Amino acid sequence: MRTAVKRLYEFGPFRLDTYRGVLLREGEIVDVTPKVVDLLQVLVENNGQIVPREELLSEVWPDAVVDEANINRTVSMLRRALAEAGIDCVETIPKRGYRFTGEVREIDPGTVTVDRVTRAEVTIKEESESRWLWILGVVALVVALAVGAIYQFSRRTATAPTYPLRLTNNPASDDLPSWSPDGSRIAFTSNREGKSAIYVMHRDGSGVKRLTQSADDSGAKWSPDGSRMAFTSRRDGNDEIYVMNADGTQQKRLTTNAARDVQPVWSPDGSRILFASNRNNSNAYNFDLYVMNADGSSPARLTDDVEFDADPSWSPDGKRIAFVSGRSGEFDIFVMNADGTDQRNLTPGDGIDGFSPVWSPDGSRIAFCSLRNGKKHLFMIDPDGSNQIRMTSGAANDFWPAWSPDGEQLVFESDRDGNSEIYVINVDEVTRLTDDVADDVDPAWSPSGSAIAFASRRNGDFEIYVMNADGSSLRRLTQAHGDDIDPAWSHDGRRIAFTSSRDGRKQIYVMNADGSGAHRLTNVSEGGSLPSWSPDGRTIAFTRNADLYVMQSDGTGSHQLTHTSESSGASWSPDGKQIVFRSNRDAHFQLFVIDAAGKETRKLTQDPPGYVGPPWHDSSEPSWSPDGKKIAFRKVVDDLGNNMKIFIMDADSTHPRRITHNPAVDRNPTWSPDGRRIAFQSNRSGNFDIYVVNVR
Repeated sequence: MRTAVKRLYEFGPFRLDTYRGVLLREGEIVDVTPKVVDLLQVLVENNGQIVPREELLSEVWPDAVVDEANINRTVSMLRRALAEAGIDCVETIPKRGYRFTGEVREIDPGTVTVDRVTRAEVTIKEESESRWLWILGVVALVVALAVGAIYQFSRRTATAPTYPLRLTNNPASDDLPSWSPDGSRIAFTSNREGKSAIYVMHRDGSGVKRLTQSADDSGAKWSPDGSRMAFTSRRDGNDEIYVMNADGTQQKRLTTNAARDVQPVWSPDGSRILFASNRNNSNAYNFDLYVMNADGSSPARLTDDVEFDADPSWSPDGKRIAFVSGRSGEFDIFVMNADGTDQRNLTPGDGIDGFSPVWSPDGSRIAFCSLRNGKKHLFMIDPDGSNQIRMTSGAANDFWPAWSPDGEQLVFESDRDGNSEIYVINVDEVTRLTDDVADDVDPAWSPSGSAIAFASRRNGDFEIYVMNADGSSLRRLTQAHGDDIDPAWSHDGRRIAFTSSRDGRKQIYVMNADGSGAHRLTNVSEGGSLPSWSPDGRTIAFTRNADLYVMQSDGTGSHQLTHTSESSGASWSPDGKQIVFRSNRDAHFQLFVIDAAGKETRKLTQDPPGYVGPPWHDSSEPSWSPDGKKIAFRKVVDDLGNNMKIFIMDADSTHPRRITHNPAVDRNPTWSPDGRRIAFQSNRSGNFDIYVVNVR
């Protein structure tokens, strides 16, 4: 929602440029998405006034159908960016909306103009009557900004947090954390002042405040709109469910039963509360799950088993419930429909004990605690029981996980420093390597692992760049007219093949790794794209007219491998005997493997039996792991084709596992030579940049 009339606003160390849609802090671009900037603009232009959530939805997402979770995630990212400068000026007004409370100053755009804005450089021109004074001023300012940027970078580097990050530090026990829907606060239980009580703090651990004063209050859970909390209290001599406002006022008892009612959880729409109770059971340890209206009326039983059922968690769409059950002879994670039907065990097997499951905000994963290794550690699992991965390890106990609203972090309780404290970890371990307003795409890891080549439009056309594997020392390799994309390293790291349109149509070129000696390999009339070197460096596979071809590394001897006119994107197996590629020969893209001679082809991925599209949840852009055991690829995971994620699977197509989860488009995975990391492109911050994710 960039405005036609330029407006500049300043508050604290920040400057908001609404014309170009950027937020700057002391001359540097702040790393936030365009939607964060749009939301900030609405709040700033209504400074001091309450902006209803409905207005934010219509202003920030005018052409899209989105739910309020988008607001929560976007506000959370905005608060995180402002908090890095010690600014806390976005106030949540329960049940209504948000209000910007900072001191805002509008700047006259006639005195300051931003000539060029990129995340790499910001040049500000102060208008002057003297041209020479203007030049000297600009030079001085650029130098000052460079020095400031170096200082800011070194300061950020020196103080970069190490995860798991400890949030509380008290001799008492701090446990049962719960993240607020907007991501700004964390509620938790602590006995730091004697009996257990509900406390709240900022997401960075500051501003701790006690909310309840009665004895034995625990396990607070936020309502979906962030205005209230439900919790368990023993203040009247028995465990019962209570609710209160998020500031601790108007505490009200909801259940009045001689049995124990514990572990309240709000439904996603805020109309109901799920809880565990041993009512109607002769055995005091036999808990079942119940649901009631948010005012405590109409309790209904959902499970009826002779064993323990507890620790409930609603799925984000409200259709399913995860919980813990002892019915299998050990504690396991179960899921069922919201009405109690179709109860299924996700973690069967000896020694697989599960506790405290909690759904991710996008519903794609369930985090839980397990004792399977003798200590309580955090694990992750898909809702169908597949793709179990371990999140924490060591001699400490880690338990009671809770997701951040953006799905990027887990807050949890741990005794790793002696007593129980609250910690936070990053979930996907994703690291951003490039940060530019232009698109950076098509990453390719060098054979040594020390560098990554990629294509970028930061200077107009797409050109090939190379950087160190940590994102430093960026160097431009090509400067021809037309787009240069799809870089691919030779096996010895001395050459890079790439696709170029400099001759009017896509052709395969090769150059030295320093950018010198670029020359065309393919015939001008036939063209080619998407080159991939064989492991021995003698052959290059490529795409021509939607089929796979191979040629010698000098461009001679090309011949066709596939004859479907629907194939592209080759990746060699490490032994050079097979090529994995994508094809939509069956109406939409799936992955196939063909032998290097082009004689035998087999299909690797496919839709579930009986599936009829559209939409097509296609698989594409394969990349074989260095040890030949895995294949990484991108897959569409929504019905609109706009949500693409990175997956890995065994080379025989078994055990597919999703490894990125941010609500964005993640594409073009490429393995590091040691097989421990995958580089990919993502638009999770607005435009495409290069990221790296650790492979567990």
